[in-house]
Amino acid sequence: MNTRHASDPPRRPSYVVGPDGRPTAVVIDLETWRTIVAHLEDLEDAALIAGAEADLDSLARGERPPGWIAWSELEPEMDALEE
Repeated sequence: MNTRHASDPPRRPSYVVGPDGRPTAVVIDLETWRTIVAHLEDLEDAALIAGAEADLDSLARGERPPGWIAWSELEPEMDALEE
């Protein structure tokens, strides 16, 4: 079994060429694809955290961030949905 590690460089991709000779698709090995997806997910997580920074600062000061509601205000509405 040939297993790659995340630190290994990606393999060179293969290109699918259309009738006009221009590339139309890229074929990469599964491990490279998984590495790309994991990296994109990490970037997405970092963007979410950065976007929530002001809310997290408010929470750290013991304040309710704008637009947030207390569970005690939401709970009756959630209970009604369960019935």
